Amino acid sequence: MSFRRLFIFLTLCLGLSAHAFELVMVQAVSDSKKTFITRNGKRQGLMRGMTGAFTAEDISVLAKAINVTGQFTQWELVNQEATLPFEKGKIVTYYPATEYIWALAPESERRKYIKSEVQHLRRSWIFKGALTRGLNESVSDAPATTTNRGGFMGEVYHERDIYNNFSYDIGLRYEREVVNYPGASLITRRSMIIADIIYYFEFLREFVPGRFFIATGLGYGLSNTSTVGLSQSGPVSILPLLKAGINLPFNEDWEFVTDAAFESLQTNEEQEGGKKQTTTQTNVKFGFGLRRNF
Repeated sequence: MSFRRLFIFLTLCLGLSAHAFELVMVQAVSDSKKTFITRNGKRQGLMRGMTGAFTAEDISVLAKAINVTGQFTQWELVNQEATLPFEKGKIVTYYPATEYIWALAPESERRKYIKSEVQHLRRSWIFKGALTRGLNESVSDAPATTTNRGGFMGEVYHERDIYNNFSYDIGLRYEREVVNYPGASLITRRSMIIADIIYYFEFLREFVPGRFFIATGLGYGLSNTSTVGLSQSGPVSILPLLKAGINLPFNEDWEFVTDAAFESLQTNEEQEGGKKQTTTQTNVKFGFGLRRNF
């Protein structure tokens, strides 16, 4: 390319770049301060639906053309929560852009934009059912045994994001468990408060359309064990509770939840005669349910 052609090319580029920035006057401002009129229209190449950035001193806004005539254009703010910072008669710089120009926008606008792009901290309600299976059990003043234990439970949790991939939840659980001994069966009912810390593996979403998670938690509540001629009750605690599972989304609001958990429970029940009994047991459970995101 010859020097003459290069000079002409650079001159045209600079000329078009300079023409992109225009000084326009705000002719009128609506009472709501959501729309305004400038003296530039179809003769300057404007069309309905175009967007532009308007900057004056340390203020910048983004607006869309909603009505265009030969010499005038009515603009509407893109951000309906904002109000127009310019008054009638103000001279502003117009640039036909679809997003804020950071070189011209004030720091306050940058903070607003960055805040809008920050990950939304979600909260959700989770409704689950679960099946439980006992692994082993030990009772005070008796050797450890492997019993035939199993049951079902219902759970309700409220979950909130904390930071990045971490969340926490607090929930309620009601459980009914049947324990079979040779010649007798016991029924245990537990009502508990559960709290968990959860970590989501977001990078796995590249391979599976869901969110894998692990969690650890604890619980505390009341237990009641009964059979014919026997009833005992007392506090029960869970520590630790280890959980792993996956959330599979239906849409932005609803997800299917399934998980597996290992938990260690300690129950301190008092019989009707006043005798106290401590039971330590380990269980596994398999849960499934729905999550509603907000």
